[in-house]
Amino acid sequence: MTEERFKEILDAFLGDADLMVAVNGAATFEAGYELVAEKMPGLTLEEFKEAMDILRQVAMAGAGSTPVC
Repeated sequence: MTEERFKEILDAFLGDADLMVAVNGAATFEAGYELVAEKMPGLTLEEFKEAMDILRQVAMAGAGSTPVC
């Protein structure tokens, strides 16, 4: 996936708080994908999976560097 495509997916997903909540509450990964794909025609399941994997890695890396009180 290109950096540009990744940014497009992030803009669609993170740029809409209601969509983000709906995707997080989706019963399955595929249902979450369908919600984002409605907003972003042409999005493939593979692109969505790759983007979500990158987001998860970034979140985990950030959580690992946060001090615990």
